[in-house]
Amino acid sequence: MTLKSTVVLTPQSDDLLSWRGATAPGVGSADEFAALPASHQSDLVLVVPAGKLLLREVGFEPHERRLLRKTVPYALEEQLLDDVDKQHFALGPIDQQRVPVAIVDQQWFATWLRRCTDNGLEIKHAIPEILLLPWQPGSWSLWARQGQWLLRVDRWRGFALEPDSAKLALQILLDDAEQLPQQLRVFVGDDADSNCAAQKLDDWQTQLPDLLKGIIELHSTAEITSATSETALDFLQGEFARRLPWRRWWLQWRIPTIVFAAAVAVQFLVAGLQHHQLQKQNLALRQQVEQIYRSVVPSGAVVEPERQLRRKVEALRSGQGSAVTPLLQRLGAAINGVKGVSIQSLNYVEKQHELRLNLIAGSFKDVETLRAAIEATGLQAQLIGSNADGEKTRAQLRVAEPRS
Repeated sequence: MTLKSTVVLTPQSDDLLSWRGATAPGVGSADEFAALPASHQSDLVLVVPAGKLLLREVGFEPHERRLLRKTVPYALEEQLLDDVDKQHFALGPIDQQRVPVAIVDQQWFATWLRRCTDNGLEIKHAIPEILLLPWQPGSWSLWARQGQWLLRVDRWRGFALEPDSAKLALQILLDDAEQLPQQLRVFVGDDADSNCAAQKLDDWQTQLPDLLKGIIELHSTAEITSATSETALDFLQGEFARRLPWRRWWLQWRIPTIVFAAAVAVQFLVAGLQHHQLQKQNLALRQQVEQIYRSVVPSGAVVEPERQLRRKVEALRSGQGSAVTPLLQRLGAAINGVKGVSIQSLNYVEKQHELRLNLIAGSFKDVETLRAAIEATGLQAQLIGSNADGEKTRAQLRVAEPRS
């Protein structure tokens, strides 16, 4: 995977910014930079000018670790000119019980982020300008630029200096330092000619304390851009944390997304129609099953007709079910011997192992004759009830094997 180059964007006065890095240095508005190819081909780092921020380190107790984002602002409240609520606090990596903090005006920072976003510029990191300076333990780094110097004395500590008062400020830092620097790395213009660089050094080295003049090591400002790997203290956190670039993704993928959504919608519509048709077919089949079940079992609850029919068939195949055949044979022989009697319905009760007959006879005498004929076959025949129906007689008989 090819690594992207880096472009550093530094806000200037009003709505102008400067850029340097993977493209020719320049100054202009955000939309002017957005027109350059490098604006979309490089990682963009927004630099908060040293004059707009404060860098501090804050100590804390172990029990405060989880609440640092809430407690740190109020620990620094007395060092701020404006209200805590108007500042944005960015926390760096915790080292034992100390945490670095960068502070910037919330409204100013939000305005520049919005200005970049509105012009299609995707800011990957936003870091303090002082952290652009390369630094290594035992050394100080000084960017001696026209109008304002930048000094980095530690990984998380640095200052902006006015050239006219730089000598006094540097001497105070040396007097207060627990350990004196072994080297002063000075970053001057991009001239390749060492004589020109030396001449530039002569112009301002008189503003350095004598202790620092003997440990100077010259470097090119071209090294400053490559130092943007120091992103551990990034302003893009909390309410300003990076969000996924939905708008850009939508512009890139909107046509395939619309086509895919349309295909899915059609698929769901077809599936819905098929489901509706299958439901209708299933309902018709259930109704047919129930009709068939009722033709076999006229009464009783219908819950699962298929299972209920299987149980009845299995019962007929079992020992109890097969015993109904002798009953029917002996009953049939008795009925054939009696004239004037017709069977309306016949039900077999499996649990009692008995037959229940509903019949119509010419008279009650015929009913008694049939009952006697059934008992003559060795079966028990019990009259359950009878009633007159015009000239006919309706009766119910219970027929079963004799009980021992």
